[in-house]
Amino acid sequence: MAEKISKHARVISNSMKFLDGVDESFSNPKYIPESIQSSINNYIRTSRNTFDELTSAEYQYDKASDEHISIKKEKEHIAKSFITIKSQVDKYKQGIVEFKNAIPQMNKGTQDSNYFINSAVNGNQWDELHIDKDGNFNFLVSPEDLVNASGQDARGKFVETGGWEEENGGVIKLDDIPGIIQEPYGAKNHVFKLAEKTKVEKDSGKPFDDKWTYNSVLNNLTDAGPNSAIGMAFTDLAGDSQTKSFAEMYEEGMKEEYYIHPDTGEDLPKGLLWMKDPNNADVLSKLLSRYVTNVMKDMHGIGESQSNLASELIKKYSK
Repeated sequence: MAEKISKHARVISNSMKFLDGVDESFSNPKYIPESIQSSINNYIRTSRNTFDELTSAEYQYDKASDEHISIKKEKEHIAKSFITIKSQVDKYKQGIVEFKNAIPQMNKGTQDSNYFINSAVNGNQWDELHIDKDGNFNFLVSPEDLVNASGQDARGKFVETGGWEEENGGVIKLDDIPGIIQEPYGAKNHVFKLAEKTKVEKDSGKPFDDKWTYNSVLNNLTDAGPNSAIGMAFTDLAGDSQTKSFAEMYEEGMKEEYYIHPDTGEDLPKGLLWMKDPNNADVLSKLLSRYVTNVMKDMHGIGESQSNLASELIKKYSK
């Protein structure tokens, strides 16, 4: 008997199949993906009925009355929600295309939960869609099958109200879809340029500037944003697909200085989950800056390498 595939695995697999079929139609402003058409049609139908009812009631009151003003505001809100829906459709299509393009360059620093959410929403594998009163898209996403009676009833309630109180699953707004960490080519290129500069200065007899090098790396990472720092931690900085990443070496064991918070002096976790959290990007950037600086010291001949990154860069720039 074949082993049952988990919902999580099915979502990932089916999202890839869906993305394979994404074509130029997604760039057509008039195109609306079939999966969201029913929800949009139901919303517009219901809202138009409400709009017509408000219009009929509007003329029963004096234009200066509170009732007339309140009804007018409700009608304006409905009209604005239609505009929002149009922008949400465009954003949904754009997210699908961007996710498809991002996958080949996805970095190992991407959180598993973020990958699943993107696969579920941008891979068209979400469970239900609720369009709120403002016209915003809210997706129900669950890593577990919602097949029992309670789950089915809750799904129906979610479509109507947007509320979800079940243990499994959660609601994610289209505007809140987390990003996918991609290969930090800009930051890696900065390291390569530093290596070139270090080699030239070593050959010309110039002293190594520790402070300048550290600040150069830190400023580059800070300017590029949290995702760049995360990507740098999990990428092969030598670009040879063989050199271990900072994250791999951190997990295996490095010098003690890399396990101490650079600002507070407190111990940092030994695992890697904290590195994937954008809220920790500032700390991670400082550790990476110290690591790259130490590698450049090795290249200059005044440090003691803990990794093969320095030797690989030396090979590359000694030609």
